[in-house]
Amino acid sequence: MTVMAYILMVTEIGRTDEVIEQLRLVNEAVRVAVTTGEYDVVVLVEVDDLAALYDVTVQRIHKIPGIVATTTAVVEKMISV
Repeated sequence: MTVMAYILMVTEIGRTDEVIEQLRLVNEAVRVAVTTGEYDVVVLVEVDDLAALYDVTVQRIHKIPGIVATTTAVVEKMISV
């Protein structure tokens, strides 16, 4: 069973494109979206377990220059429409 999570990010002004390019290098990233509102970028990641989610967020994504803050929302249930 895999774990999916949305990672919502606030980026430094003018650095969104740089952040996106670095997120494209994260193999666990399924989708990356540029958004309006409180968050600038949202990435959907898919990993094997919560330990892998920790590694991806803390060891890789948090180290990307230009990211100011993140909020991670683990998907409990995915619903097709």
